[in-house]
Amino acid sequence: MAIEADFMREYRIDDSELARLSWRRFLVLLHGLSPEALYPQLVEKTPKQVDDTEAATIMSQA
Repeated sequence: MAIEADFMREYRIDDSELARLSWRRFLVLLHGLSPEALYPQLVEKTPKQVDDTEAATIMSQA
C-alpha cells in the first residue's frame, strides 16, 4: 500500500499504470522515491537480521 501511495503522490502513476510497469521500470522508480516518501521510511525502520555469521562479521566491520 505504501508503494502505491508513494507512486501516486510522487509520479502520478495510478493502479492501472502501475500494473503495466516492467520490473526494471518499477525498480528504477522505487529506488528513486524521495526520502520523504513513506516506503523508504518504512524500510529504514525495519530491523535487519543477518543469519549467516560470516555476513554478520563482514557487516560489523563495515
